[in-house]
Amino acid sequence: MKDLLIEILVEEIPSLFAAPASESFKKLFTALLSSNNISYGDITAYTTPRRLALVVRNVLDKASDTVIEVKGPMHSVCYENGEFTKIGAGFLKSHNIDASKIDKIDDTECFDLPYTKNIGDKKYIFIKKEKKGETTSELIKNNLEKIVSSIHFPKKMRWADKDFLFVRPIRGITLLYGSEVIESSVAGIKSSNQITGHRLLSKEFETIDTPSNYQSMLLKKSVMVSREDRLLNIKKQIDDIEKKHGLTAVSKDKVSGIVVDLVEYPYLLTAEFDEKFLEVPDEVLISEMIEHQKYYPLRDKNGQLTNMFVITANQPETPQIIAGNIRVIAARLSDGRFLYQEDINNGLDEMNKRLSMILFRANLGSVDDKVTRLKNASLSISDALGLGDKLDDITKTLTYMKSDLVSNMVYQFPELQGIMGSYFANYMGLKSEIILSIKEHYKPMFSGDSLPQNDIGKIVSILDKLDNIVAGFYVGDIPTGSEDPNALRRQALGIINILIELKKNIDLKSMIDLMISLMPKEALKNKSADLSKDIITFFKSRFENDLSSKFSHDAIYGVLATGLTDVYDSYLKIVAIDSFRNANEDLFKNILTIFKRINNIIKNTTDSNINESLFVSDAEKNLYKVYTESLRVVDGFINERNYELAFEALSKIYTPLDSLFESVMIMDKDEAIKNNRVALLSGIDKLFKKMLDFSILTSK
Repeated sequence: MKDLLIEILVEEIPSLFAAPASESFKKLFTALLSSNNISYGDITAYTTPRRLALVVRNVLDKASDTVIEVKGPMHSVCYENGEFTKIGAGFLKSHNIDASKIDKIDDTECFDLPYTKNIGDKKYIFIKKEKKGETTSELIKNNLEKIVSSIHFPKKMRWADKDFLFVRPIRGITLLYGSEVIESSVAGIKSSNQITGHRLLSKEFETIDTPSNYQSMLLKKSVMVSREDRLLNIKKQIDDIEKKHGLTAVSKDKVSGIVVDLVEYPYLLTAEFDEKFLEVPDEVLISEMIEHQKYYPLRDKNGQLTNMFVITANQPETPQIIAGNIRVIAARLSDGRFLYQEDINNGLDEMNKRLSMILFRANLGSVDDKVTRLKNASLSISDALGLGDKLDDITKTLTYMKSDLVSNMVYQFPELQGIMGSYFANYMGLKSEIILSIKEHYKPMFSGDSLPQNDIGKIVSILDKLDNIVAGFYVGDIPTGSEDPNALRRQALGIINILIELKKNIDLKSMIDLMISLMPKEALKNKSADLSKDIITFFKSRFENDLSSKFSHDAIYGVLATGLTDVYDSYLKIVAIDSFRNANEDLFKNILTIFKRINNIIKNTTDSNINESLFVSDAEKNLYKVYTESLRVVDGFINERNYELAFEALSKIYTPLDSLFESVMIMDKDEAIKNNRVALLSGIDKLFKKMLDFSILTSK
């Protein structure tokens, strides 16, 4: 057993490609060794902007020999009257066996000669062969180029006159097994035992004599080849800078995760830009520094953004590095400052005049048309949510919340839409509630994101997201599988969570129908017979998925099986039932069991009235009494939306119901008595379905 080193030296790999490519390389090579029965110890993947490498410990010199048994055609079609048929001879020939030299065929197993075996009641011909294991050197030599070409990158390129595709031109291949070079090539570049270090600090090639020295040898040549070590080093340096200056880096983990793949050896340096740029909104400065320049912005102890920032360099500090970065950021911030001031001078009303020039969706008009739809829907939805008194502020928010889409700042920084609108609204002198609502109306934007803080923001967020969802379904652009380019699933979940936090009851179907009615009729491309139902089903699936990690499946499936008409109402029922279930697990299971019996009895029956005079036994009389009392009590609690007490009242039916099944044969010979008992069970089932459908639970 010997250690193995493979290094691919390349021109700079795009930072977002590096880590996934390293993982892909490791998986491909692991699969090669495993599929060829070559054992090995630890396998470590290394990556820098200029190299992808693997060091594999204790790799077996040769794959173990294996026995292969090949099943052939049925004996009856291969061998007739003591001779092989064309089918049989063809099968043997495909395995390099001459049929004319085979005297007979029986069930004696042997290598390289055909024999028979029974599978069930049929007899087949088999051939057994011994496959000699390939040496590790030969295996890697013959498969290296294929493996390297299979490493996943979002984009690949050709270079020079080569047909080989890779992310960047390959400049060297190091291939060492123990102390021996495995002779192979990739894209015409032959393998060797030479490695080079840092492009600027140690570019000479040197001979590496064993794979175990790879990491330490490169470290001496100013290359920290372990991504994990570089990341730890970067985090320590930024921590030291924070302590030295009493400042805090913005989005420290995010920036560290970016710059780790930009350098082979990190040097973190501080610099300062002109303080005049601090008059530009913080979000613009931060976005410019992080997204475009890959810097760490720094805040002071009061949370104020400072003009100091941190550069991640690939070499020790020089005056030229500091001056060059200051020059670049100054130019970028000067542009941002100018564009921001121009937007301020234009104002939101001027921006609104250009919203008609921005397409919302094909066939659905402009963003201005969308804003008009939202305003037309706002009165009904605001009133339905009991927030009609805020309609003026809601309308004002809707008027200006998309204005910044035509601003210079959002054109340069698309991720700041809504945020820039809030700055422009503040300069315009709008109310603080409206400013905050404009800023937050896209929320939640990702899993775990916060919701809009005030009621105005929540309502405009619901309106905006619902319009997006209905629009998508309306034109037939519906999420399928893992594909959801317009994030409709996330937006549906956002609406659900906002309605729950609002603690407001509203009919979901009415909202959807209203938004559908506001869509241009000529744009309808969805051929569904019930578009509204499809959208509700979409919401239901999102609701189920979101709640599955918080509540029992029994409560979720049971409640949502009765339909999703009111999100907050369904949520309250699920909370109540799950709480009852957790506190009364045995009783809940018993109710579940008895409802399975009820469902089997009533599933093929038609509705009929209950006739109290037809009850014969005390058990059914007592059950009927409890049932009628429960009707009144449960309806009262449900009207109050006190679902915990409602389900507690429902659960009291279990004992007399159980007694009925213990003492009475439901399917009585007397048809009238039987039908009356079935009608009582149907009534109980309908009563429970005001909370949940137990019959659904029995099938889960």
